[in-house]
Amino acid sequence: MKAPIARSFNKVDTDLVIRNLIFCVLYISVILGFFNYLLWPTIIAFKSQYILERKEKIIYTEIKKGYDNSTKRLQDFITNNRDSFSKLDNQNALEEIESLIAKYLDIKSVKKLSHTTQANDHTQSTTYAFTTQTKNVANMWQLMEKLSTLHASVVINPPVQINRASLQAEVYDISFSLEVMSNTYQIPEHTKELLKQL
Repeated sequence: MKAPIARSFNKVDTDLVIRNLIFCVLYISVILGFFNYLLWPTIIAFKSQYILERKEKIIYTEIKKGYDNSTKRLQDFITNNRDSFSKLDNQNALEEIESLIAKYLDIKSVKKLSHTTQANDHTQSTTYAFTTQTKNVANMWQLMEKLSTLHASVVINPPVQINRASLQAEVYDISFSLEVMSNTYQIPEHTKELLKQL
């Protein structure tokens, strides 16, 4: 029968252990040095690039969000004020006004009384005096209600004079003046191009 092999830990070769430890330390140092000099700058550059791209994406997202909000607000503003804009931009307002008045009253004469331009507001106002006739005075009040439906900024200036044309006939002379406002502001070409995109 074989005798069991006895291991003695008292007889450890200390030189071998020390050599192995030194080899391990040197091996790890070489690996860490390689990692430090070759891979670490690459990792730093990648991380810097990632951070820069994240910042650019955040900035772009915020700018796009602001642009989209501004575009939506401008679209809402244009939509909500389209009637007002069209009233101020109507350059043929007098023709439209005369055709509306002719539906309710017989126009005898139209005179241009005054024309003023307000440079600060970019608006101009023109006042016209109308002399009309009708057989029914109620037509005048119906006309006054319909003036607000015009695509023009129109205000009736007082007084409205109503006189009977003759004692025998039921015909009335009605004289009144209308102030028509229009826009003088010229939109720059680049702004027109932007508005077409909305």
